[in-house]
Amino acid sequence: MRGRALGALTLLQAVTVALDYDYEGYRSRSGVTAWVDVDTPLDARSKKSSRGETWDLVMSDEFEIDGRSFVPGQDHMWTALDIPDGVNAAIGLYNSSNVYTLNGKLINRVDEMQTNVTYFNQWLEVPDFETSTLHYSAGMMQSWNKFCLQGGFIEVAAKLPGAVNILPDNVHKSTTKNPNALGEIWRDGVKTVLTPNDRVQDGAYYPTWPGIWLLGNLGRALFSASTTRMWPWSYNECDPDYHPHQAISACDPNPGYGLHPNQGRGAPEIDILEGGGAAISSSIQVAPGMPDNYRRKPVEAPDGAYCIYGKACATPGANFPDVPTSAYAYRGHRNWYQGLKYAANNRCPTDPNEVQQYEPVKAVQMNPALLTTNVYNKMQVSAGRDASADLGLIDGKGPAHWGINYNGTCFPIANGYIGAFLCDPDSKNLKCEAPRKDGVANTNQMHPFEYQMDAISANWDIGHDAYTEVLGESGYVRWMLEDAPLFEIPSVTLTKPPQAGPGKPRNPIKLPIEEPLYIIFNIAVARAWGATPPNADIGPCRGNASKPVPGTYEFNKTQNICDSFPMYMEIEYIRVYQDKSSMFVGCDPPTHPTKQWIDGHIKWYTDAKNPMIRVDGGATCNKDDDCQSMSSSMPSGRCVKRRCSCVTGYGGKEDNVICVMPSNQTPDASISTRPSMHQVSREQVT
Repeated sequence: MRGRALGALTLLQAVTVALDYDYEGYRSRSGVTAWVDVDTPLDARSKKSSRGETWDLVMSDEFEIDGRSFVPGQDHMWTALDIPDGVNAAIGLYNSSNVYTLNGKLINRVDEMQTNVTYFNQWLEVPDFETSTLHYSAGMMQSWNKFCLQGGFIEVAAKLPGAVNILPDNVHKSTTKNPNALGEIWRDGVKTVLTPNDRVQDGAYYPTWPGIWLLGNLGRALFSASTTRMWPWSYNECDPDYHPHQAISACDPNPGYGLHPNQGRGAPEIDILEGGGAAISSSIQVAPGMPDNYRRKPVEAPDGAYCIYGKACATPGANFPDVPTSAYAYRGHRNWYQGLKYAANNRCPTDPNEVQQYEPVKAVQMNPALLTTNVYNKMQVSAGRDASADLGLIDGKGPAHWGINYNGTCFPIANGYIGAFLCDPDSKNLKCEAPRKDGVANTNQMHPFEYQMDAISANWDIGHDAYTEVLGESGYVRWMLEDAPLFEIPSVTLTKPPQAGPGKPRNPIKLPIEEPLYIIFNIAVARAWGATPPNADIGPCRGNASKPVPGTYEFNKTQNICDSFPMYMEIEYIRVYQDKSSMFVGCDPPTHPTKQWIDGHIKWYTDAKNPMIRVDGGATCNKDDDCQSMSSSMPSGRCVKRRCSCVTGYGGKEDNVICVMPSNQTPDASISTRPSMHQVSREQVT
């Protein structure tokens, strides 16, 4: 489809027992599946996966009905939060009014504003209430506890927020001077014409951190009580070293709350995309992480801590795991995750300096003694900046190989960020971001925990068109752009990590992501992200009276970027496809139940502004038969203003939002809305 780039994620779900979730039993009389938007074109009701299988549409939202409200209790699929962003040095507030539908799109608006918020800070030496000033508002919308999936292909058509207002309007104070938006850039008196596919020239004009991501239903983003010791665990072994730090451990024979005995659970994360500026990031985040002996070597003086992000550290071995070979030889084993798959984004123009050939890189991988560089060398290392990258034929067919930048176009690069060490406020572990000082009394606020989490992540360059156009197997998670693969994490990467052998620290075997995952759209604004607004260190976008200095280039540029607020993320549609024989829909599946746990800890997931309110009906419809179940003997619902409205006494059942049975017979959290921590298209097969 011209003028649109589609991002996609595939998650493959490997199962050993076929389960009948029976959601097909709740089709409407018209034949429409409950979660499928009636506005989805018929030719989009099935999809070929990257492996060639035909998968069926199980969920879609085309956002064609203008004026939808996403406050709790209003929408069948989504809930927008009213809550301050509380992570990554945030300076933004999430406001449900910033998310709405208009002109057939979901709009997430980010505004320049100022508001004071008071919250309880658990991480102070003496926990207490604090008041902070936030300078932006935006939206976070979740399908938490409403729509979840285990495996599938997620396709999102999205436009990311940026300073792209090139025409005068009644919203913005001036038009942008963003060179990509203007289509030209001047350097040394020479003008270069820029196309929409050209790389971003100045990341300052893309000052927010949009995200489209998935999280396990047992953790609710921005509700930290629900994610503590839950995020991002994906571990199902009984190990006494990890048991105290995992909220639901495989060591527990009687976990209660409807959970299965001796089954480790958690809330792993998959980021379809996050970030802004010249590149965006795609990742999975899991725990427990690898021990230090399997991680990238730490930076040593005189290098600064941030050299890892540009992969320009002088410290041998600090840029990439196993690079150079000599820096890691003493360990006697491979390091970090093996066999990750990287492929080109050929929408970008060619850079002749980046053109690479397969043969020399493969030769070095076969003979690691030849790997002598400490920085990227296209003759020795995959273009993914990963010495252990898969170099096989893409999908076994070729002619191109994974990991090789044949055309010198944009290419995903292993992220310098590889995870964090998470601790409770009383921990004195020196790996903690802020270990408790000696002599300072413990607060005893929560169960003690200390654990490493890993981020398996790639950053990929994008063109300016991502901001102006709607962008659009054994187990694996694969990211795609315009049906072409970009990055893939095979399940074996998690299940067969490098091991040092007897007497050495064991590298924990993670579980391929099996948890029911819900979908999140958000725009974060913070000081700690790779893309930040002007003067984030001060607070307000426009700085203060002395910084930036009035009349300077920096001052004028700042004013122009700030004039481009509000900025907008636009979602044209989201569609989810599955192989129904092995992938499932539902937030409380029999293999991984969540309902009783959430109900039993509801205060961890909700607050006064984000309550849990059941929604009966709400599916899109064109006629009454779209709202009535085949199993209903009486009319149970009506199509009212293109949304299903249930007859009194009838409500949704299971993960369906058509009108099936008397609602007082089956209370069901999976079609309710409730409020936690926080965190293109993609295929997931686990």
